[in-house]
Amino acid sequence: MLETTINAQAANYLSEQSLAKLIKERKFDKKYSVQIFNLYTDVSLQDIVTFITEYGISDADFFAYYKLFVKKYYPNPELEEIFGHVG
Repeated sequence: MLETTINAQAANYLSEQSLAKLIKERKFDKKYSVQIFNLYTDVSLQDIVTFITEYGISDADFFAYYKLFVKKYYPNPELEEIFGHVG
């Protein structure tokens, strides 16, 4: 579903399953930084909701990961407006 978008600018490939695992475990793997940042900046909110629902990621975990690893470098006010209520 969103693998095409997150991997568009990357030299290596990250599956949705692996991305979901990184988020759930709150781990940041530098070799997938492009894909992680793409998720939080280039993927539509509709696709994000589908992704987190499909992989059992809570809104709180998704947003906590953003605040921990992404916000400092690529703030996304629209995402913050939608998920900000969770933390």
